[in-house]
Amino acid sequence: MNVYMYEILEDYQYAETDAEREEIFSSFCRLIWENPNQRTIISRPVTFRISPDLLTTEIGQIFSSYTSLPCTVCLSLTGSRDFASLIRQKVNNIYTRYFDKTICRKKDYIDLLNLPKKLYFQWLSAVQKNNPSWTASPQELSRTLENAVAQAELIKEISARETMTLSWEEFQQVTECYFRKLFDHYQPLDEFQNSQNLIVYASDWNEDNFCVGYFCRGLEGYFRNYQKKYYGLYNVNSRRGITYGRCSCGNLFLQNRQHNRRLCDSCRKSARRQSYQRYNRKRA
Repeated sequence: MNVYMYEILEDYQYAETDAEREEIFSSFCRLIWENPNQRTIISRPVTFRISPDLLTTEIGQIFSSYTSLPCTVCLSLTGSRDFASLIRQKVNNIYTRYFDKTICRKKDYIDLLNLPKKLYFQWLSAVQKNNPSWTASPQELSRTLENAVAQAELIKEISARETMTLSWEEFQQVTECYFRKLFDHYQPLDEFQNSQNLIVYASDWNEDNFCVGYFCRGLEGYFRNYQKKYYGLYNVNSRRGITYGRCSCGNLFLQNRQHNRRLCDSCRKSARRQSYQRYNRKRA
């Protein structure tokens, strides 16, 4: 790509007419949406292979049921270094994090899917070294693996409830609104350096790195605010000292000093109603 991002932003700033600015902005959006770094979802199961001489053992048979656990992921990195690919990757990652109900990125979920593989290699090492350190009985192992898979599914369900609903087409429209704000508020690197008393010495760092970082940080902040607005919690006058909690239903709620609070307003009302109903039934 021969065009630089800082040139696009400067051309937009110094354009003489609204029509020129609109054409520059539209061209930039096309560069992002038509970029080859498309959002790619793949199946990447957690797999391992049981040694043939151990497959007939009781514990080997238990592990054989967990040698391939399904896991769906969305590619989160790109090898391309041009600005359009990097910004498109950030856009892809934001959609995966906030709006894709099919992808679970929680560390606990991945750790639980990897637990059968981890325990298998611990058992294999103990068998090969004739080490009596492996003490789990087949019944205990079976319960542990069953619970791990069940807990992983529960975490995935909770993650889906915590995900907002927005189609890819609607997401593109929202993103372009944020692109527009970032275009309008862009401050060139030399002006930013002067305002922040910042001096950059890195020889392999240029203004395009600054522009890409500016866009990525800006998009992240805008979509955090989008999430607060989605749950009716955004307050433009309150930027610090506010904490948020996540209800089991998936809703975000304002927590503030009530750190022991675990439910949103709707679920709290529902829980109180059910408590009153149980109390009334006992009195009847």
